[in-house]
Amino acid sequence: MGLKVYTNFMLNVSKENRFSIRKSIVLEALEQGIKPTAKRFNMSKNTVKQWVRRFQAEGNDGLLDRRSGPKHIPHKTPPAVEEQIVKIRKTASCYGARRLKCFFRLPSSIGAIQRIIRERGLTRKKRRRHQKKNDLRAVKAKYRTFEKLQMDIKYLTDIPPYWEAMQRLKLPRFQYTVRDVKSGMLFLGFADEISELHAETMAKYVLGNMTANFSGKITVQTDNGVEFSGTTRHFENNHFSKAVKAFDANHCYIPPGHCNANADVESIHATIEEEFYNLTPFDSRDDFLRKAESYRLFYNLQRPNFSKGAKTPWLIAQNDHPETDLASVLQSISVVDLDHLLKTTVLRGQPLPVLPENSICRRFLEMSPFR
Repeated sequence: MGLKVYTNFMLNVSKENRFSIRKSIVLEALEQGIKPTAKRFNMSKNTVKQWVRRFQAEGNDGLLDRRSGPKHIPHKTPPAVEEQIVKIRKTASCYGARRLKCFFRLPSSIGAIQRIIRERGLTRKKRRRHQKKNDLRAVKAKYRTFEKLQMDIKYLTDIPPYWEAMQRLKLPRFQYTVRDVKSGMLFLGFADEISELHAETMAKYVLGNMTANFSGKITVQTDNGVEFSGTTRHFENNHFSKAVKAFDANHCYIPPGHCNANADVESIHATIEEEFYNLTPFDSRDDFLRKAESYRLFYNLQRPNFSKGAKTPWLIAQNDHPETDLASVLQSISVVDLDHLLKTTVLRGQPLPVLPENSICRRFLEMSPFR
């Protein structure tokens, strides 16, 4: 048979097959010898000797499994609790054993919950990492809360459970996300289009509320998308950068080709898709915004981040600013509908590029009756 690890193999076969395997080993031992048989099956010589003696004395009955487990296991998970764990896991498949125990107050231990999930085939496949993950936790821990923010946009048009409701109820198509690097605190805005104007409005909304209560120097980091740079990458001609600097804050880009540099805000996009968009039904756009705000409050105030010492974003911020109620004030920056905020604004979408003074386009615009 050429078994590499006999014990592990026997754990995965039925009792009937165990008997057949043992008898085959005994017959081979009687023919080839104890030592060669034990070496071939990678097992103890004493075990082979014991089975040979039992077979010679009792026949086939000597090869039956005589092990008996305890009749009563006090710490065994009750079937009702096990079924409860399975039901909750199927409903919230995005949560692992620690979060299931934390959020649903399950009586079983984390190890027992993990065992039940594994035995029922409810584990998730690990995501393949196409790029090496840089562990920057030690560097991020040196920041003060609200000193460095990351901003990005999440496409909601490629989420299957959300897409049908989005089309039918005219729900937002894009999520504008701002996240604090140190605490992980989350600020959300929604819109039906991607534009520099929307990104600028979101930055003004968050920074306007933040700088009114926080006196420290703030840095806003973004990727190199056109919504954060307009028609030029130069800060002095950049509407988004100018809007950030108006609040005495800095704007910086991640280096080209270094997508991991914006990992904090990128990672929350995967989390919110699993925990919110994939699980939540919506009745209208107003209902969507209310539930999005409920999730944001849950994330900032109740959801422990196990990569940050099992602390909530609010608690991390409060520990950084214990002398004030800054954490409570800033976490109350609620979800904003950017389209509603801009509905009275004439300008929409990307601003026009700067045209040469003597170009045909410039002369055409000057002659246009719609100026």
